[in-house]
Amino acid sequence: MRARVLVSVAVAATIALGATGCEFLSPSRTQEIRQITDGVDVSTGTIDVRNALLISDSGKDARFIGTLVNTGNDERTVTLEVDGVDQTVVVPANDTTVLADDGQHDTVDFDDVSAKPGSLVKMYFSYDGAEGASATVPVLTSAQEQYETLAPTPTPTSTPTAPSNSGTQPTGDATAPGTQSGSQSDSSEGDSGTN
Repeated sequence: MRARVLVSVAVAATIALGATGCEFLSPSRTQEIRQITDGVDVSTGTIDVRNALLISDSGKDARFIGTLVNTGNDERTVTLEVDGVDQTVVVPANDTTVLADDGQHDTVDFDDVSAKPGSLVKMYFSYDGAEGASATVPVLTSAQEQYETLAPTPTPTSTPTAPSNSGTQPTGDATAPGTQSGSQSDSSEGDSGTN
């Protein structure tokens, strides 16, 4: 009887040790960094770019949405580049600049870039004195409720128009320039007054 109890205790101890060993070897969930936003994060020097994404409905114009955090003691002029088009943003020292068209923040728009909705676009972030960093940024549309007011307004383009022929010749009851209707005499008859 005593042998059976010892065997049972030994088996229970082995099972308990085996179960704790599995937990001991598995990584802790609190040490894993998970991206829970739509955008991506990237850092260069003292500038941290958080939740970076592009909003585009046309695929040709895009608005950058994100937050630039300056952890340094100097103001930074950060260059954002998409498809060869550059825009700059000034980020004060030890401060945060939020870029979103929500009535409270500035916007950064890119015209004539390739930003097909649903694609991933390479962006480059840099400033003087830092190496710079690139990130593959998602392109979303304003169809999603949280982004419905954030799409850029397309820049109006001027359309050349053909010269108009109107106004070169009088039509209808219009009077040719230099003539008046009424009781004046025709100038071809000469002046009736003295010189």
